[in-house]
Amino acid sequence: MINDDNIVVLTDNDGNELECDYLDTITYNDMHFVILYPLDQDKEEGEVIILELVENEEGEEEYITVEDEDLLDEVFDEYIQALELEEE
Repeated sequence: MINDDNIVVLTDNDGNELECDYLDTITYNDMHFVILYPLDQDKEEGEVIILELVENEEGEEEYITVEDEDLLDEVFDEYIQALELEEE
């Protein structure tokens, strides 16, 4: 769920919530991924969360955890390339 401030609240299976800043949506190999920045981390950490964006049977968007580390690396590289193009 994204609110007006680009904040996404993720909820795990135990009901724990994590607020993240929505950074971007990347299309890679005909799949869509969201790039999120957890707001509870130190600025020096700079880790992001990458989740696959899919449409469920009701037509609503859902975030799915990506288990494939190689795919995560490829999507992150694509995101970094997109950032570099924006800066030019």
